[in-house]
Amino acid sequence: MPTTSLDPIEHDGARTLTVRGGLRAAGALLWRRKWVVLLVFALVANVVAAGLVLAEREYTATARIAVTPKAELPPSAVSYNDLLGTIADVAASRPLLDEVAGKISGRSAPRLADEVRGEVVEGTVIVQVSVRDTDPDKAARIANLVVEALPAHDPSNGSFDYHVTESAVAPDTFSSPNIPLTSLAGLVLALLLAAAAAVAADRMFRTVTDPDEMGEVSETTVLGVIPKPADPDGVPALELDAEEFQSIRALRIAVEFASAEDPSRLLVVASASGSDPWAGWTEINLATALAEVGHRVLVVNADRDGAVHPALDSPGEPGLYDVMAGTCTFEEAVIVGPTPQVHVLPVGHAHLAAPSLLEMRFRGLLQDTEDAYDVVIAHAPPVSGSEDARIMAIHGAMLLTVPSGRVHPRFVRRAAEHLRGIRLRILGSVLLGVKPTRRRRRSRSF
Repeated sequence: MPTTSLDPIEHDGARTLTVRGGLRAAGALLWRRKWVVLLVFALVANVVAAGLVLAEREYTATARIAVTPKAELPPSAVSYNDLLGTIADVAASRPLLDEVAGKISGRSAPRLADEVRGEVVEGTVIVQVSVRDTDPDKAARIANLVVEALPAHDPSNGSFDYHVTESAVAPDTFSSPNIPLTSLAGLVLALLLAAAAAVAADRMFRTVTDPDEMGEVSETTVLGVIPKPADPDGVPALELDAEEFQSIRALRIAVEFASAEDPSRLLVVASASGSDPWAGWTEINLATALAEVGHRVLVVNADRDGAVHPALDSPGEPGLYDVMAGTCTFEEAVIVGPTPQVHVLPVGHAHLAAPSLLEMRFRGLLQDTEDAYDVVIAHAPPVSGSEDARIMAIHGAMLLTVPSGRVHPRFVRRAAEHLRGIRLRILGSVLLGVKPTRRRRRSRSF
């Protein structure tokens, strides 16, 4: 049976797109956390700079001595090279250093062992003695003393002639720290730590602020992107010149299109997290926008504990839970909303009612109001802290709201996955509180 494989060009193209996508994602992450990147980079750069300023300077002085075999020494390249290496090692040996330490003050043999290094200059008969010290003059003096003492410590028993070819002089510049190399290493370290800090900060403190990301993490259709309400208690759906008016209208149209093939009379609106500073604002304005095009709308406040938009709040008056408990009629509890076509059913005396009332009586209330209202919008508590939204959405569809810049993507993903896991219909999602663009701000100022 023939098999198929990807064309090499197509494979390379896909890989290129993947790499470009990864680079774009990395760039977007660094830009989101640019202040973290700048702070960490500046901090590490300053630490490296301070270290370079405070670091003790060391100077390296070198002296060279030629070691040649005497004429009577039998020719043997291998033995000669081995002996030459041994002589280089003798330069840093304890007996020789003890002798040098006795001629210079303030330097012990153990300290000299850390400062003195002997090596053979490759391809020559030269042994080079290098000395690192914080005092350039002492570095040169120690190097000269070591090469002068080498003949007296000849391991070959007089088989070599010694001749100093280059005496050490006090160096003008320090050799350590290596400022260019250390600066480059510090720069690389600062970049790596800044990138790591940006990734860590993004994982810990990242919030949903972009509609594309919102759709990706929730796996829903983003039906609306609404700017931050200028007045959290207002109803901009009634104000043509309001900054939020067009966004609310676009949300209303998107909701109608999303439910066109499978109409749902009930739309349960709930936040993906408990951090919702504009609770009820979306519901009231969406209901008003629907009423403006001829729909009869009932808005139900089913949030027992949270603060809501003033149009949904009627403290001390009967409401949803009173109607379901049978202590008052629907007509006695319902009030007129922002427009005559919008009616509101407040939450009522929810604290006196059993939570199970919502499971037992909400569907009946929906059926009782079927002839009076075309659309019922229920404001539910956040899905992260209550089952009420799920209970009501069984009889309709869910609209998930996310306040921009306040919810971590994992909470949005978790909420959406749970709703799909219990087979609830999610009509879509709304990103609320997005900062207005410059273009939008500018156009409003004219």
